[in-house]
Amino acid sequence: MVDMDADWPLPQPVSFRKEGGRAAVAPEEGAHSAAETFIALATPVVDDAVRRARELATHCDPEGFHQLRVAFRRLRALYWAYSPYLGEEATSQATEEFKRLAAIAGGTRDWDIASDLLKDAQASRASMGILVTAAKEKRAQAVAHSQAMIKCDEVESFLNDVLLRARVTLASTCHDLPLRAFAEERVRRAQRALKKRSRLAARSEPACEEELHDVRKAGKKLRYLLEFFEFVVEGERERRIKELTSVQNKLGQFNDIAASVSLIRSASFNNVPPEVVEESLHWLEKQKNRRMQAAARRVRDIAG
Repeated sequence: MVDMDADWPLPQPVSFRKEGGRAAVAPEEGAHSAAETFIALATPVVDDAVRRARELATHCDPEGFHQLRVAFRRLRALYWAYSPYLGEEATSQATEEFKRLAAIAGGTRDWDIASDLLKDAQASRASMGILVTAAKEKRAQAVAHSQAMIKCDEVESFLNDVLLRARVTLASTCHDLPLRAFAEERVRRAQRALKKRSRLAARSEPACEEELHDVRKAGKKLRYLLEFFEFVVEGERERRIKELTSVQNKLGQFNDIAASVSLIRSASFNNVPPEVVEESLHWLEKQKNRRMQAAARRVRDIAG
């Protein structure tokens, strides 16, 4: 029996990286198994997450927080792809922690987005200036919270641990599983999930916020998998990614404003008159409805 609590050496991944931090395998290297490829795909994302966590311990770059959240989301997608061989419990434990860390990293980004939207509202309602200032203060609090909660050494230790555990598990569960067949099957499954959620959302009239959010999550998962397995998945990959990007842009615009509405509703602004908060929420709700309809139309396009 393998002692999973022992001290493990860091993995030596198969070296097939490409510029930009994403892993790649040359066509002639297609004989690699799905198990061997996992480490090569996961390691650059883990490296990026650790690097950004270290940088954000002393700097509060908005893009850095966003990219850290993206790294954890990409790892969730990769663990979903390998979940049949990692096992339900191991997948759940890892992905729940990825989700938690992504939410902490995203707090700063969420207030940046809300602040930008409030600035747009301020252009027609000068009284909202006090709320814009308050949102900046909330953003500073979110930075402090993220920096306190995301301890880079703990993040690095956690990520190395789950990576090593996954490597050991996959070596015994899918060591000879052909990569191409595995990748194409998981991409097909993700694509079916997106189509199913798109059709559910398309049938809702008026548009349902929760169903649009589900489409957005399913689209992200599919896009990440297409990027991970770009070297083996056949078909019009570039066209599919371009189409997904177009849909995700519309859904992202809607999600930004929907998340900002929820953020402001749940926040406490001690020095902002309630009527100013309500005025801002009224403006945001109108914008949200417009963006929801635009996103719903785009989803109906792909649902067909």
